[in-house]
Amino acid sequence: MANATANNKRIAKNTLFLYVRMFVTLGVSLFTVRIVLQTLGVEDYGIYNVVAGFVTSFSFIANTTSSAIQRFLSYCLGQNDKTCYHEYFVGSFILFVALALTAFILLETVGAWFLHEKMVIPSERMEAADWVFHGAMIILFFSFISIPYNAVIVSNEKMNLFAYLSISDVLLKLSIVYLLRALPFDPLKTYSALLVCTGMMNFLLHKYLATRICKEARLSLKVKISYIRRLLGFSCWNLVGSLAGICRNQGINILQNLYFGPIYNTACSISFQIYNAINGFASNFMMAANPQIIKLYAKGEKTALTLLVERSSKISFSLLALITFPFLVFMPYILSLWLGDIPPVTVVFARLILINMLIECVSMPLMTLAQATGYVKYYQLFVGGILILNIPIAWLLLKYFHAEAFSTFATLIAINVIALVCRLFILKRIAQLNITQFFKNVLTRWIFLLLLYLVGLCLSIDCGLTAQIIISCIFTFIAIPLVVLFVVFGKSERNIIKLYIKQKIKK
Repeated sequence: MANATANNKRIAKNTLFLYVRMFVTLGVSLFTVRIVLQTLGVEDYGIYNVVAGFVTSFSFIANTTSSAIQRFLSYCLGQNDKTCYHEYFVGSFILFVALALTAFILLETVGAWFLHEKMVIPSERMEAADWVFHGAMIILFFSFISIPYNAVIVSNEKMNLFAYLSISDVLLKLSIVYLLRALPFDPLKTYSALLVCTGMMNFLLHKYLATRICKEARLSLKVKISYIRRLLGFSCWNLVGSLAGICRNQGINILQNLYFGPIYNTACSISFQIYNAINGFASNFMMAANPQIIKLYAKGEKTALTLLVERSSKISFSLLALITFPFLVFMPYILSLWLGDIPPVTVVFARLILINMLIECVSMPLMTLAQATGYVKYYQLFVGGILILNIPIAWLLLKYFHAEAFSTFATLIAINVIALVCRLFILKRIAQLNITQFFKNVLTRWIFLLLLYLVGLCLSIDCGLTAQIIISCIFTFIAIPLVVLFVVFGKSERNIIKLYIKQKIKK
């Protein structure tokens, strides 16, 4: 019981650090973009983004391998196997050096050809574009070899350090923009060179902090190929799932273009940007909970593991329900204030993508549980296969039934419900998840909250602004919190909240 309480406190504390990180980095990044645009000018800013963005696109391979490293490191910590931890760390570092060198070779050959032969860049700025290109390559290399050290920090649940590193990164990038104004050199070349320095500093900070908190995060000359092979196998199957998600999202965009034109692509793009911004709230909580789920599985503590998975699902969708409800109600006003004139269908797209998010967030802890088991082959094949079905089904609806544009998002919601059911049955087999218990403790309560959420949305859609404000306040501050407290949360969660409030009052 004491361990469970300590784990809950650690998750809550780490979540707070991650939220602070999210708000600070978002605010500083938005401000930095404005200053960079003013300093470089529109043309140079565009050159930097297209060239550096092209180089950065090669990092998608590293992202899937990153989750594999965090899984294996957390699993070793759960089993208290320091030797295994060290072997996986060394193996992951070697693997990322190899990936970085592969990306480097591809960029210096195919990438350089594409830059000079296909990209539309003014001839007088091609030299500066080369500086950006090679600078971004060096930054990519340092970001690759920083990932194992970052995984050490996350697996040890030192989210305060993770937050400090992210904040220091954005502050460094802001400071170099002001330094840029004082230097008498070509702004674009100088900006690229200074960013290389920040990339190098970030790597050194990651390395220093990781080796301070974990003695096993040190390199050695002895490398066991079997550990690298396991990392590669796990990463490849994760890549299948990632590609399915990418194809699904890009497929929606392509269908919108084929049947409705570029204006609908704008609406689609804006909707996914909103999705990415708000989804960070649930993702940050899960980032704090993920190491605990993997460690509990490694220890074989099935009761505590089931409780944490269920509780994580409840907190994820409750948190998003509270945050997204005002966005859904005031979506037309928010989009108008943010972007001005927008395609009218954007409001419908954005609302549907947020409803879809409420369905996806229930699956987040289930995804982590699947990763914890290590049996990801069939999980990724079946779930990825179901997710990608969104494209042919939506295409059939558009081509043969002349469905409206929003049908692609409606299909996405339906497919995600099917994928959720599929996850449960797969996890019953590979992790002995009790489906009946999960349905009773999580899904029935989630359905009740989702129905209340949709009722509030329906009541507010055709109302005036004053009525919308009243309905939003009632549901956001009274109805949804009460349902979360007395329906979604069980007695154990309510007791934790009561105990927390009593402790704060005593202080």
